[in-house]
Amino acid sequence: VSVVGGWALSRPTNNVDVNLNQPITTLSPTIGTNASNTGKKFSFVELVDNATGDKGTIAPAGKPMVVNFWYSTCEPCKREMPALSAASLKYGSQVDFVGINPNDTSEVANVFLAKYKITYPTYLDDGDQLAAAGVATLPATFFLDGKGNITERRAGEVSAEDLTNILTTKLGVTE
Repeated sequence: VSVVGGWALSRPTNNVDVNLNQPITTLSPTIGTNASNTGKKFSFVELVDNATGDKGTIAPAGKPMVVNFWYSTCEPCKREMPALSAASLKYGSQVDFVGINPNDTSEVANVFLAKYKITYPTYLDDGDQLAAAGVATLPATFFLDGKGNITERRAGEVSAEDLTNILTTKLGVTE
């Protein structure tokens, strides 16, 4: 029975030849992918400052910026936070670090930030910043020059080595 069932299920239907070696050239529109926006200006929208509750728009202050999208139950976000915290302490005089959380309440975010000793500013997003930046998967980290142009974008967990490499080679930060 299983042989006949397997044969019946594996037969091409409607006389269409199936070529399994042919590459797929299109993506399903239901699969979330981050927009390809390296080299473009990062679009900042109004966010809520997690520390104060005030609304405002982030803007580059003439020096490079690292913008990291994260949330508290994201496992890769948890793994990369120590590297981001250490990099912000080491390079903070040369680079502005910013965290954006599109998922948590202020209370949940604050517990997470305290646990990972994050001292750089973090903001809560209602989804507008995610859309403006073309982010579909988290974590996502953007590296901006002093004018707010995206010089590098990383989808997924960023390591300490990645941070140092990008900051020194792409943004001209000195160690």
